[in-house]
Parts: sequence; structure tokens; C-alpha cells
Amino acid sequence: MIDATIKITVPPNKREEFIQTFKAILGPIRREHGCLRCNCYVDIESENSFCFKEVWQTREDLDAHLSSIDYGVLAGAMSLLDQEPEIRFNTIASTEGAEAVAALRKR
Repeated sequence: MIDATIKITVPPNKREEFIQTFKAILGPIRREHGCLRCNCYVDIESENSFCFKEVWQTREDLDAHLSSIDYGVLAGAMSLLDQEPEIRFNTIASTEGAEAVAALRKR
């Protein structure tokens, strides 16, 4: 599994334009082969900062996405920013959830 994170800070006068871009591409990205999750979050301490999160089943799925038209729209929008976005791809070998917390708290 691949966790993709893009942290973006936009100029205040471009905020609504970026929100519309995010809204337009979320659905199509979610329908791409191998997309397990795709969401966009606003930083509650900085309303012009966003975190675009995706989770992909395989590296091949992520690579196909990075070549897609929808990612091209996002890349084009990011190229207009004053501040370089922070982009990270993390490979996840395993995951645990609430059951791990419950097991630990029982000790």
C-alpha cells in the first residue's frame, strides 16, 4: 500500500479556486484503479493550507495515477503556487486499527 500526501499552502486570493479544483478531481481520482482513499483536508490553524491524501493499492496504481489527466490538473494548479508543495509517498507494510489500541490498553 502507498500513502501519498501533498501539503499545499495557497495565497488567500486563490483559496476558492483551489477548493473548486479539489472538488472537481476528488471523484474521478476515487474511481481510478487501485485508489483505496482520496480526501482533502483544511488545516484548522491555517485556512489556506490543505492536505491532499491518497492511498493506493500498489506502486503501479500510483504511477498510473501520476500519469493521469486528473493528477495533471492538480500538478498544473500546484505549479502556480508561490510556495512549493510538500509531496511524500510512503510505503506501508502493515496497518493496525482500534483492536491494537484495545489490546494494548488491556495490559
